[in-house]
Amino acid sequence: MKILKQTPNKLTIQTSSVWDGLLLISPFIVIGLLQIIFASNWIGGGIFLLFSLCLLDGAISEIYIFDKTLGKMTIKRRGLWLNDVTECSTRDICAVELDEIGDTEGNISYYVYLLMLGCDRICLRCDSVTQQCQMADLIRSYVSTSDRTNQSSGSNNDRIASFLRN
Repeated sequence: MKILKQTPNKLTIQTSSVWDGLLLISPFIVIGLLQIIFASNWIGGGIFLLFSLCLLDGAISEIYIFDKTLGKMTIKRRGLWLNDVTECSTRDICAVELDEIGDTEGNISYYVYLLMLGCDRICLRCDSVTQQCQMADLIRSYVSTSDRTNQSSGSNNDRIASFLRN
């Protein structure tokens, strides 16, 4: 996960890149093409090329944009056959939580979860625990609940003042 853009009012995070998927499938493309060109093995080369296309389908680029001025979060998912844009209000984000999941071999995966209204969870994968904490703090600062309480208390104070005047 990396920060693409950070301004006082907008945070843009990219969790994965299509280029990561291309690095994964490039050996299969090369082997498939070599089998077709040098061995005239159309079936074997075709199988490698089809397998690489299937792997490329799983390579999805995800970009999260948190905008304070508009009060919304935009999620852009792009892949070989995918072009999806989803928007929701930052007020729908109830909490930002951290989670670590380990396997039997001792590998640990780090995640930042955005808990949404309606019990939905948006999962962002991190490379390390320091990156996980940094991303969670950044996201919390852009979807700050303190701004909401200040706005609501200000409107309550206005109502109380108008009630006392009458």
